[in-house]
Amino acid sequence: MANLYVKASPSADLNRNTEWFTYPGVWTTYILFLFFSWLVVLSVSGCTPGMGWTVVNLGHFAKGTPFAEDQGIYNRLTWWEQIDNGKQLTRNRKFLTVVPVVLYLIASHTTDYQHPMLFFNTLVVLILVVAKFPHMHKFQQLGVREQLVLRPKPRAIAFKDDRVR
Repeated sequence: MANLYVKASPSADLNRNTEWFTYPGVWTTYILFLFFSWLVVLSVSGCTPGMGWTVVNLGHFAKGTPFAEDQGIYNRLTWWEQIDNGKQLTRNRKFLTVVPVVLYLIASHTTDYQHPMLFFNTLVVLILVVAKFPHMHKFQQLGVREQLVLRPKPRAIAFKDDRVR
């Protein structure tokens, strides 16, 4: 009898935040998640379908990792920079680059290419796609990356003889 189960090879990715994306069926699950997110946005906000797709397209920014055992080595990286251990132009990265473009096309079509929404959708997709270019990996623009990471500021200690050390 033929083997009917797909065998997932163990991931070489040790980052628990991204290793789940290497398993079979994740792309289909991701697309279904986007569709159900769109339905939730439509139900909760009561907006138009085009506006709903625009809102779904905006939910593409995550930074750091929720797991403590990685000792904070991923805190300065976005989820995009963490997947596939930072290796560029993998199948997962190509898929995740195409998704915002397809969402842009759907959102633009469902808003009938009207001016304010078309401009907003175009701006969003440009930001999302340009940020995924290989030369933008770990790129910091205008200090935004540094401002998003919370670090304690060093402070001077004053001693009894008023010397600051």
